[in-house]
Amino acid sequence: MDYLEEEFSNIKSIDKKGITFADGKCIVFSECINQRYNSDTCVAERDCSADPPYFEFFTPVRPTRIVFKKTGFRAKTKNLSDFISLQSKISETGYGTYDLT
Repeated sequence: MDYLEEEFSNIKSIDKKGITFADGKCIVFSECINQRYNSDTCVAERDCSADPPYFEFFTPVRPTRIVFKKTGFRAKTKNLSDFISLQSKISETGYGTYDLT
Protein backbone atom coordinates (compact mmCIF):
# COMPACT_ATOMS: atom_id res chain seq x y z
CA MET A 1 0.00 0.00 0.00
CA ASP A 2 1.56 3.29 -1.06
CA TYR A 3 -0.87 5.51 0.84
CA LEU A 4 -2.17 6.05 4.37
CA GLU A 5 -5.75 4.92 4.87
CA GLU A 6 -8.40 6.47 7.09
CA GLU A 7 -12.09 5.66 7.31
CA PHE A 8 -14.70 8.37 6.79
CA SER A 9 -16.25 7.44 10.14
CA ASN A 10 -13.01 8.55 11.88
CA ILE A 11 -13.40 12.19 10.78
CA LYS A 12 -13.87 14.52 13.73
CA SER A 13 -14.16 17.82 11.87
CA ILE A 14 -13.71 19.59 8.54
CA ASP A 15 -12.97 23.29 8.21
CA LYS A 16 -11.16 25.71 5.87
CA LYS A 17 -7.78 24.46 7.11
CA GLY A 18 -8.47 20.78 6.49
CA ILE A 19 -9.73 17.53 7.96
CA THR A 20 -9.10 16.40 11.54
CA PHE A 21 -9.51 12.77 12.59
CA ALA A 22 -10.56 11.44 15.99
CA ASP A 23 -6.97 10.35 16.74
CA GLY A 24 -5.66 13.89 16.14
CA LYS A 25 -4.16 13.31 12.67
CA CYS A 26 -4.86 16.06 10.15
CA ILE A 27 -4.99 16.63 6.42
CA VAL A 28 -3.99 20.25 5.80
CA PHE A 29 -5.53 21.44 2.52
CA SER A 30 -2.87 24.09 1.86
CA GLU A 31 -0.21 21.33 1.85
CA CYS A 32 -2.17 19.36 -0.77
CA ILE A 33 -2.57 22.05 -3.46
CA ASN A 34 -0.28 22.22 -6.49
CA GLN A 35 0.80 18.60 -5.97
CA ARG A 36 -0.99 17.44 -9.12
CA TYR A 37 -2.97 19.02 -11.97
CA ASN A 38 -1.30 22.45 -11.55
CA SER A 39 -4.29 23.72 -9.64
CA ASP A 40 -4.49 26.21 -6.79
CA THR A 41 -7.58 24.49 -5.36
CA CYS A 42 -7.36 20.74 -6.14
CA VAL A 43 -6.47 18.82 -2.95
CA ALA A 44 -7.44 15.24 -3.85
CA GLU A 45 -8.72 12.70 -6.36
CA ARG A 46 -12.02 10.92 -5.80
CA ASP A 47 -13.59 7.73 -7.15
CA CYS A 48 -17.14 6.86 -6.14
CA SER A 49 -17.18 3.76 -8.37
CA ALA A 50 -14.17 2.11 -6.67
CA ASP A 51 -14.63 -0.68 -4.14
CA PRO A 52 -14.52 0.86 -1.61
CA PRO A 53 -15.17 4.44 -2.75
CA TYR A 54 -12.43 6.88 -1.73
CA PHE A 55 -10.87 10.33 -1.73
CA GLU A 56 -7.08 10.35 -2.03
CA PHE A 57 -5.51 13.56 -0.70
CA PHE A 58 -2.15 14.77 -1.99
CA THR A 59 -0.57 14.91 1.47
CA PRO A 60 3.22 15.35 1.74
CA VAL A 61 5.38 12.20 1.83
CA ARG A 62 2.49 9.74 1.21
CA PRO A 63 -1.06 10.31 -0.04
CA THR A 64 -3.88 9.88 2.50
CA ARG A 65 -6.91 7.92 1.32
CA ILE A 66 -10.28 8.33 3.02
CA VAL A 67 -12.39 5.24 2.35
CA PHE A 68 -16.09 4.53 2.76
CA LYS A 69 -16.38 0.98 4.10
CA LYS A 70 -19.72 0.66 5.87
CA THR A 71 -21.15 -2.84 5.60
CA GLY A 72 -24.55 -4.35 6.11
CA PHE A 73 -28.04 -3.42 5.07
CA ARG A 74 -28.13 -0.23 2.96
CA ALA A 75 -24.35 0.17 3.28
CA LYS A 76 -23.92 1.10 -0.38
CA THR A 77 -26.50 3.89 -0.07
CA LYS A 78 -24.97 5.18 3.18
CA ASN A 79 -21.43 5.10 1.72
CA LEU A 80 -22.59 7.12 -1.30
CA SER A 81 -24.36 9.62 0.96
CA ASP A 82 -21.21 10.04 3.07
CA PHE A 83 -19.11 10.39 -0.10
CA ILE A 84 -21.33 13.19 -1.40
CA SER A 85 -21.29 14.84 2.02
CA LEU A 86 -17.49 14.92 2.10
CA GLN A 87 -17.36 16.32 -1.44
CA SER A 88 -19.82 19.03 -0.47
CA LYS A 89 -17.88 19.99 2.68
CA ILE A 90 -14.62 20.22 0.74
CA SER A 91 -16.29 22.45 -1.88
CA GLU A 92 -17.67 24.70 0.86
CA THR A 93 -14.09 25.39 2.01
CA GLY A 94 -13.14 26.66 -1.45
CA TYR A 95 -11.10 23.60 -2.43
CA GLY A 96 -11.86 20.98 -5.03
CA THR A 97 -11.17 17.37 -5.99
CA TYR A 98 -10.55 15.64 -9.30
CA ASP A 99 -13.12 13.01 -10.33
CA LEU A 100 -11.61 9.73 -11.53
CA THR A 101 -14.94 8.07 -12.47
